[in-house]
Amino acid sequence: MSKESIDNFTNELKKAVSLHYKTLKEKFPDENYYGYSLYSSEDVPDIFPVANKLSALEIDEANPEYLYYKYCPNEWSDWESFGIFDEVNKLMKGLKEEISVTTYKPIILLRSLKILKELDSEGLFGDKNDNRFLVFFLSDSKNDMIKQSAKELNTSKVYKEFVSIF
Repeated sequence: MSKESIDNFTNELKKAVSLHYKTLKEKFPDENYYGYSLYSSEDVPDIFPVANKLSALEIDEANPEYLYYKYCPNEWSDWESFGIFDEVNKLMKGLKEEISVTTYKPIILLRSLKILKELDSEGLFGDKNDNRFLVFFLSDSKNDMIKQSAKELNTSKVYKEFVSIF
């Protein structure tokens, strides 16, 4: 396993997340983005950013499905990566060919969470509060990393709301 390849992936992912989030905020300055996720599927072949804004929540808070739509990246509105994650996904493909499947997935998941936490602590996503949600999400998965990321990246209230539906 190449430590250099893993470090390259980690560095490129950090640059991509930062640039993507800043690009969203610059292109749509009037939007109130509350949700941001790194998104993949169970076998983690690639990673894409997805975001949601309050104006895209077209369901009333009184609706029993409100929290699902609020916290499920599958249902979110902004899937445009602006090509920013192309290099990240190219590096992931190389890593997948270079290391075993049992090693690949945990490395990608743990490094991705690490990057989200670093960028959060650097203030990229604003203040951690009950009106903001960050997560590493795997579609159609029960992987523990989803809940772990929700717990580590959000307030206790937001985490409890999230786990009440997942």
